[in-house]
Amino acid sequence: MKSNLMMTAMVSALVMAACAAPTPTAAPKPTEAPKPAATTAPAPTAAPKPTEAPKPTEAPKPTAAPAAVTVRWRTRPADAGEQKVYEEINALVNQKLAAKNIKAVYDPGVNQGYFEKIQTELAANNAPDIFWVGGANTADFVATGKIADLKPMIDADKEFKLDDFYPGVMKELTRDGKIYGLPRDISTMVVYYNADLFKAAGLKTPAELSKDGKWDWAALTEASQKLTDAKTKQYGVAWGNWWGPNGWFMFSAGSQFYNADQTGCGLDTPTTADGAKAALGLMKFAPEGDADGEALFTGGKVGMLWSGRWSTPGFRAGAKFNWDVAEMPKGKNSSTWLFWGPYLVNNNAQAKASWEVLKVLTSAEVTGKVAGLGANIPPLKSQAAVDAFLKSNPPANNAAFIAGTQYAVNEAPLWTGNFGKFSDAFGKVWGDMVAGKVKPEELGKKTCEAAVASGSFKK
Repeated sequence: MKSNLMMTAMVSALVMAACAAPTPTAAPKPTEAPKPAATTAPAPTAAPKPTEAPKPTEAPKPTAAPAAVTVRWRTRPADAGEQKVYEEINALVNQKLAAKNIKAVYDPGVNQGYFEKIQTELAANNAPDIFWVGGANTADFVATGKIADLKPMIDADKEFKLDDFYPGVMKELTRDGKIYGLPRDISTMVVYYNADLFKAAGLKTPAELSKDGKWDWAALTEASQKLTDAKTKQYGVAWGNWWGPNGWFMFSAGSQFYNADQTGCGLDTPTTADGAKAALGLMKFAPEGDADGEALFTGGKVGMLWSGRWSTPGFRAGAKFNWDVAEMPKGKNSSTWLFWGPYLVNNNAQAKASWEVLKVLTSAEVTGKVAGLGANIPPLKSQAAVDAFLKSNPPANNAAFIAGTQYAVNEAPLWTGNFGKFSDAFGKVWGDMVAGKVKPEELGKKTCEAAVASGSFKK
């Protein structure tokens, strides 16, 4: 029993020993919070400078428009009426070319010494950019070496149609594959007559006689005589003292200025004398010397005057009587001149701008307008241009101009010589004949001798 008690006591003691609280462990020192690394305080940020207001942007200066290219062009107006026509055309050209910045300036030429002045200007390099010359003078100007070949511009311009022009005239302007100019106009020579004077004298008019087939040299001489009144200084007939009207007598008699291939003079024939005699016979009824036949006709003092279409504007403006035109009277054969004239381009000109002006000047619209205003016949085959001419009255008988084209002698440049020298030789001998120093039978021979001596033909 005792032993059990002892055992129990021992177990209890062991249990109590096992359950005794352990010796308390020293609490660890509290861990010091790590010292933060010393951070350098940032320097205070400087306050931004106030932003300056942006300067206002200057408006760009307007770009100056390029100066217009000026193209100066010239014709030889016969009178104030014709000059006005071309001034109106100049305004139309500028209207057409305003968008292309081209300005055309019309520079009317003097009537006397016109061709000589242009020759001088060409030599001095101050000639107009575009200028008109007579068809017969074309070769003389080309010979200066100052005239532009238009073929490159024609070929490059796909809208331009060379076939619109009469082929005969273009043939005269073409030489050695080059094209020198475009035709401004054509015109036959006709008889202008004062219908009131014919009526007062009880005479049939040239147009009536022509219709009856009786308008010839004999009828011309008779009418000239009956219309002449020395007391009132009224003359039956008048014509300009230059190669055109004077040469008509030669052609009407059956003679020619040149031989067949234009290498020599063709006036040394008996028919030249026939023409010369007819002219001298009519001079008894004409104003003396170099009197202005056109001015006298406009003033009602001349019954008949032969001239080209260029005289129409002046007669429209100044004549206070009824007037009309008729074909030239028949001599040995029916004959008249086919006058024409090209615009030539100075090779010192602004090529592109000059070409644009030239196209307008020779267009159907402009040449038709020129015809409508009275000056010239259009050089184009356009029916509209021809109709504008035929409807342009007075004169009423515009068909006379057209009828003459069927038998006219073409005014031709003398490519084998110098027409200026030839015409001067002819004019000098003609003047000597009128003065009585040369017989009409000698006119042809002496003219040919003078032409050869002056170097009119190339040897």
